[in-house]
Amino acid sequence: GNVVDGLPIRSDRAGALIDTTNPDARSWFWDRIRDNIASEGFDWFWLDETEPDLVPDGNFFSIGSGDRYHNIFPLLHTSGVAEGSARDRPTMRNLILSRAAYLGVQRNGALFWSSDIKSTWEAYRRQIPTGLGFTATGMAYWGSDIGGWQWPNGPKAEKPVLLDPAGATAMAPSYADYPELFTRWFAYSVFTPTLRIHGQRPGAALWEYGTAAEPVLASFLKLRYALMPYIYSLGRHTYESGAPFMRALFMDFPNDPNVANMGDEYMFGPAFLVAPVTEQGQTSRTVYLPAGADWYDYWTNQRHTGGQSVTVPTPIDRIPLFVRAGSIVPMGVQVPSTATKQALESIRVYPGADASFAIYDDDGVTNAYKAGRNGTTATLRWDDATGRLRTVGKLPTGQDATALVQVIGAR
Repeated sequence: GNVVDGLPIRSDRAGALIDTTNPDARSWFWDRIRDNIASEGFDWFWLDETEPDLVPDGNFFSIGSGDRYHNIFPLLHTSGVAEGSARDRPTMRNLILSRAAYLGVQRNGALFWSSDIKSTWEAYRRQIPTGLGFTATGMAYWGSDIGGWQWPNGPKAEKPVLLDPAGATAMAPSYADYPELFTRWFAYSVFTPTLRIHGQRPGAALWEYGTAAEPVLASFLKLRYALMPYIYSLGRHTYESGAPFMRALFMDFPNDPNVANMGDEYMFGPAFLVAPVTEQGQTSRTVYLPAGADWYDYWTNQRHTGGQSVTVPTPIDRIPLFVRAGSIVPMGVQVPSTATKQALESIRVYPGADASFAIYDDDGVTNAYKAGRNGTTATLRWDDATGRLRTVGKLPTGQDATALVQVIGAR
């Protein structure tokens, strides 16, 4: 092989990639980040091409053959930043946006996404099983570039578009159904661990996708914020257990053979079953509800028996969404950002079985949670026979839980 500081040079870029299998190189890389980026007030870092971008096959790392040690690069590359941050910013919680992963990388505070995908319906459909396969490894935080990364210039729509593209500037003028695709993709991403917009488009604001799409996108964004107390609590459970909170159905329903190979529905935490709409012009969708539980349609509160398929309408402002009977879902008030302390708007109980949910919150920024400081947990327990909710511990918001309870389907 050819030795060039451990990795080859790209002809279209200056220099070469860093050989982060070398401890000295990892330290050098973190020092550059600390002195030139963190020192300017940036808290967290997007490392991007952690595969590495240049395939090292036929070349040599400091620890040996690039062919042999290729896959370990993402783990060591993110480790250098995580370890440097822990050393030089011990109170600051670490977070890294990384494009590639290797087993164990979750300990480095890394989030992942599916890279520079096309802006097509086919690419969108592939995200659902891809994400489920990824999180099944134990690396819980995954998402995608909403709407795709590549410049939106897809084929002509075969069905009537569900959103008027008037006013949209984020795609080629001929891609009339792109606002519809983007909106469906955004709705799906509300129920993934990370939600982010990125791509080869002139803008990423919700109003870039047309006047018809903007209010629909805003409503889904508000739903994401309303679910933040639920989502953040799921993150705490993942920290304690290692279990992902976006899961293929077989993980929650191992005794139902109908879900063994299902890749277009999934659980988001213990409560929500999500069935994204992935076809252009689709106005209804059949959803399989796993056996062993009853299910509530989130939008209508209609209760269904598990072990059957139901067909539901899918207007552009809805994603098929069901809540398992015997679930507790804390909902937050609307806030401008997660930097704002969020009170609870309600504690929704979906009856039909006993339920328990640990709601958690902390300062969201520091490492104090590791020492058991600045974090508050309350366990909410629903007794289905008596129809009563009991709280063990004080709610993180300081509110009275009994005043917030909303029993779905109660007369």
